[in-house]
Amino acid sequence: MAALCRKQKDLEGEIRALTHLVALDEADSNDLNQLGIAHHNHRNMARALVFYRLAAAVDTNPSALFNMGLVFNDPEVSQDADAADAYRRVLSIDPSHKRAPERLEATKRKLVPLAAAVRPLTTNLLQHDELFRFYINPFELLQLSPPDASGEMDIKAVQRAKKRLLQEIELNDGAVSWLENCHIDRSRALEAEDALHDTILREYHCEVFRNTPLLRFLTRGDVGHFLYSDDYFPERTLERTEEDEDFLGFLSAPFARQYNLLLTRAIERKLLPVVEVLFDGRRWVRSEDEDVCFEGAFKRVGAMVDLMRQKAVDGATKRIELPEILALFKQHSIPELFNLLPTPFASAQRDLVSSIRSLAIACFNEHGDSELSKNVLALCNRFNFRSVELTARLKEDYKTIERLIAEERQHESRLQFGASRPVAITKEGIRDGDIFLPAGSVAAVRWGASITRGAGADQYDFLLAAKDEAGKSITVAWRSQGAGAMEQREHFSAMIRAALSYLAEAVVARLHARILSGQPVTIGACTLDRHGVAFQTQGFIFRKDRHLRWGDVVAETRNGDIVVRSRSQHGVACTLPMRDTDNAVLLPFLPSLMTQRSD
Repeated sequence: MAALCRKQKDLEGEIRALTHLVALDEADSNDLNQLGIAHHNHRNMARALVFYRLAAAVDTNPSALFNMGLVFNDPEVSQDADAADAYRRVLSIDPSHKRAPERLEATKRKLVPLAAAVRPLTTNLLQHDELFRFYINPFELLQLSPPDASGEMDIKAVQRAKKRLLQEIELNDGAVSWLENCHIDRSRALEAEDALHDTILREYHCEVFRNTPLLRFLTRGDVGHFLYSDDYFPERTLERTEEDEDFLGFLSAPFARQYNLLLTRAIERKLLPVVEVLFDGRRWVRSEDEDVCFEGAFKRVGAMVDLMRQKAVDGATKRIELPEILALFKQHSIPELFNLLPTPFASAQRDLVSSIRSLAIACFNEHGDSELSKNVLALCNRFNFRSVELTARLKEDYKTIERLIAEERQHESRLQFGASRPVAITKEGIRDGDIFLPAGSVAAVRWGASITRGAGADQYDFLLAAKDEAGKSITVAWRSQGAGAMEQREHFSAMIRAALSYLAEAVVARLHARILSGQPVTIGACTLDRHGVAFQTQGFIFRKDRHLRWGDVVAETRNGDIVVRSRSQHGVACTLPMRDTDNAVLLPFLPSLMTQRSD
């Protein structure tokens, strides 16, 4: 069934069939390797490693070890030191293996420069009183050599070493000169001596003692165990951690606690190369101690997520500028650190990126700034996502914002008058050559086109003007006649659409706010207040004051003029030339706004 499913490219069916074979205790090394391959192709790296290891344990299987290296090299796992060890194990079994040397060299090209960068950074990573905190090796403490092939200890030699050690502790107030003068209390010394009388514990301590980089990591926090070197290939200890669960259990607790201390310290000091090598592999702990390894790192990373989450919360009520976020990133090296985090931190990465996404959405929804929203969301591109689902969602968000930006900017207008006078009305504002008025600063606009009838062809005079509250103004005017008049009319219409889309809202909002605050607003011959519009009409002899309440006001465009009239009284009206009267073109928007307020 597995072979049939493989032929039909049915990964799930193949996995089910091979899993049944394993349950029946009928799977050989090749079956286990094939099950690992199926999980690997299904992108379940954790399960793939389980079955590759089983395949290698059941029988000396270089294919399973090589495949294990491929998993470790995968960006989703990114444990290159483990990958290098896997390829070296392949070559120790089969020196003629075709692909292992190439993969090993490619992996070394990453690890060798990293090891060189890390070594200068690890000086004084731990304080003196933190040495030998979680593990003491009895052979090192008592200055004894491991037993010979018989495995038996010289009891008298142990007793003499114990006596010498206790005298050292008593004379030096607990400091042991051959252990960097670290303080070792009497009870720990006696516990270490007792371990030598236990056959199994003695053998485990002996294994650690023979592996100098591992010993120095457990006792002094030296990171050499995690660095690639042609001179250090811990094949014996590595295989023992895989084959002897009791040995792994013995090693796991002190290893996890020391690892946690080093990793936390490296994150606190922003020693990212050290963080990277600690994540690169040779983390020899039981699965139940993984959380201990990352205990401090989880707290530090969680604090960074909380900072970003708070930015998202703040962004709902105030505008968070891009430099503020970039400063936060730089202060904590957030993208660089989060790109190093392994799979156990995937939820923290999702939370961080989700907060950035929420902030980007707030920039658009709450503050109406699509460009800022796009730039904030683009910060997510600095992260290498382990979540395929999150990557897909962010890509969709980015497309959505791109579409919304395009929709927002679809009415922008750009013209060129001569070689050095660009004129544009955009979301940001209006520009005429070197003069620029931001959209939010515009206080008045007017526009209009007049037509002069001629014997040959009609002449069009186009005008659009804007000014801010300080009186700084832009006036764009040009003439056209003949064959090009139609095209110029289209350009003028585009400018009006742009002005309505990008300039009018701020001006109307300003006028509306002034009226509501009790300040009368004058537009041509009309005076606007909270209650309505006042103007004068010409009688037979005298001018008559009129005041129309907002519910009775109609403002409409007629032949280049804005006509303000009474809805209920025929003939009560005031005419304002659009081309010459500031903000007359915006009068049609105000009655509905003021009526809504009254309602």
